[in-house]
Amino acid sequence: MKISLINAIEKDGQTINELTLNLKGLTGNDLTKAESDARAMGDTSPDPLFSAKGLTVIAAKAAGMIPDDILGLSAPDFLQVKAVVSIFLYGWLLPAKTQSEIYGEQS
Repeated sequence: MKISLINAIEKDGQTINELTLNLKGLTGNDLTKAESDARAMGDTSPDPLFSAKGLTVIAAKAAGMIPDDILGLSAPDFLQVKAVVSIFLYGWLLPAKTQSEIYGEQS
């Protein structure tokens, strides 16, 4: 999924105007590590995958970046990225028909 940034960022000498999040490419190992990483960042919530830090770690992994890159986004861009990841995660908790409606795929 591509997300256009309101405020471009600089990374490794390149200007980045959009992020590509490969959320469907994530594995159970990625999500388990994201939970551990969020806890290491000080997250004490009952389910760190759905906290701001957990969503940041997942977004970074899906974008091929580090969490500090995501945290360095402007507030509007950060909120947009966080919302996309959250909707993706919650979307898999919905019935299969709703998933296909959201993602436009056959189940």
